[in-house]
Amino acid sequence: MVSVIDGIKQFYSMALVIFSVVIVTALMFTDNTKMAQDAHPVAALVIMWLGILWMSMVEGGQCSMVGLPPIDRELYKESHPTTYKICSLGHKGNNLDRYLMGRQFMVIFINFTINLCGAPLEGAEVLGLPEILTDIFLGSGIAMVLT
Repeated sequence: MVSVIDGIKQFYSMALVIFSVVIVTALMFTDNTKMAQDAHPVAALVIMWLGILWMSMVEGGQCSMVGLPPIDRELYKESHPTTYKICSLGHKGNNLDRYLMGRQFMVIFINFTINLCGAPLEGAEVLGLPEILTDIFLGSGIAMVLT
């Protein structure tokens, strides 16, 4: 059972995330991001969300690759054959270290791309928001963090 306090926290957290997604999307469709201005707002929107999804897969894969070495692979050989094959190769020799180094470069590339798609240009205004809200959400970057 969710307490009243937890319910309030969940509500305002979700409201802030939705608000952030709306203002970042509005930035794109008013050509107030680098990618939207140089290419097209739809391209910026699609590339940003594909980047976010890709980032979640990269981070999830890293958690699995780092967390599974102490687990006996024979325990999941039958139930998760793909995981077994990946871990058999990834945990051999120094492959895990090499994977982590390459993954870090990929994370930098993905973050840079997401930033090009959604970060506001200097002096961007969106949805007629008061300057204080624009400074808080766009100037500080909190809208991009929450998105």
